[in-house]
Amino acid sequence: MAPTMASSANQAPANPIDNVEKQLRTIIQTLYEASVTISDYSGPSATDLVAQQLSKLATQYQDLDRAKEGLEVTIPREIVMYVEDGRNPDIYTREFVEIVAKQNQIMNGKMRAFADFRDTLAAQINSAFPELREDVERVLQETSPSERKRAQLAVRTIGGETTNTGAIAPNGTT
Repeated sequence: MAPTMASSANQAPANPIDNVEKQLRTIIQTLYEASVTISDYSGPSATDLVAQQLSKLATQYQDLDRAKEGLEVTIPREIVMYVEDGRNPDIYTREFVEIVAKQNQIMNGKMRAFADFRDTLAAQINSAFPELREDVERVLQETSPSERKRAQLAVRTIGGETTNTGAIAPNGTT
């Protein structure tokens, strides 16, 4: 039997982030209801309703504050400043991804250029100095990354976090 919408809505989210998201949605709904009540103000009866909604809102904020205890989320300062300036964080993310992709293409081009130079230099050394052929082959083997090394170079992670590769953020910082 499939779960009903009511039973799944009453279940507490297993993930702390989901719990905070649910509480934020509830707060937004309460704020919306309070704004409608205030805009349709119809005398003393509306005052009691606004007072109830504000009390409910205070309780919801307290619940949200308690929910932060089990939450381990860090938000980069640049994103916080971006949002505080009234800008969309999705645009920041898109711009950052575009900049990183562009820098990645540049770096890949440089790596290919150095590899081509290495191979050309090795060929020239082999033709000019045949007695160094073994040394040249050894250097080529040591400087040619295997597939495993290429994968490690492509994604440099330390403890699950991507390292700073000098990428420039949309605001011009690294």
